[in-house]
Amino acid sequence: MFREYGEVYENCSLEKYNTYNIKTSCTYLVKPNSIENLLLLLKAIEKEEYNYFIIGGGSNLILPDSKFDGVIISLEYLNKVIINDKEVIAEAGIRLNNLIKLCIDSSLSGFEYLFGIPGTLGGALYGNAGVKDHTIYDNLINIEVIRNGRLVRLNKKDIEISYRYTSFKANNDIIIRATFNLNEGIPLNMNLIIKEINMKRITSQPLEYPNAGSVFKNPLNNYAGRLIEDAGLKGYSVGDAEVSNKHANFIINKGHATSKDIKDLINIIQTKVYEKYKISLELEQIIVEWD
Repeated sequence: MFREYGEVYENCSLEKYNTYNIKTSCTYLVKPNSIENLLLLLKAIEKEEYNYFIIGGGSNLILPDSKFDGVIISLEYLNKVIINDKEVIAEAGIRLNNLIKLCIDSSLSGFEYLFGIPGTLGGALYGNAGVKDHTIYDNLINIEVIRNGRLVRLNKKDIEISYRYTSFKANNDIIIRATFNLNEGIPLNMNLIIKEINMKRITSQPLEYPNAGSVFKNPLNNYAGRLIEDAGLKGYSVGDAEVSNKHANFIINKGHATSKDIKDLINIIQTKVYEKYKISLELEQIIVEWD
């Protein structure tokens, strides 16, 4: 079933499709090989009355422990990039770091400060990924989405954007492609920037363990990691889910952490921080519940 639209795996483990490495699974995993086949796949899924869930790089997600009785759609093969002068058109499935390197190789600047953010372009656009002074939306012209089975183009002004939030979190649009206008840059200078960023991440983040990036948004004029650390929670664990000793706003999987372990630990962190500071930490990661 669904093989005419791309690669299909039945009763597939999703452990390697989420960066926490939660041991969950699905009835079907489908990797469509074109936007056209994704549209056809969605029609076939609707006809067969299957539930479906879209997944990109699997970062920033907390998947359930239970099996998904439906179709997981991986956008891994929707990764084409077209560069025309300063205009970059990229499909949602490309890894953000790969897109950044392609742009640097074409002497285009604008993305280099985002290097090291895990996941795909689609996920970055969905959650308005960024660092202190830069976000993925800085150079955006438009985004193409699938809405109710049709392709729709949205200009930047059509999208509600705020800190680690976009209106995509409140609707069912499927991000498939985006167009950006970048600036001329010097590859040597940009490569020095990403080298510095990479070294900083290696020394400050627990990249040696499965994790899904920053767990909580930073409160206004404060840092989630600092609050969690000051609450004495570094190294605190539930099962194999542990608050990283390297960076307290990261939860790591020490081996066999379950979704429940991670969610229970999140609740403990939020409770302890609120008790001490009366600050409610807001999740940056997305807890997925199968329908």
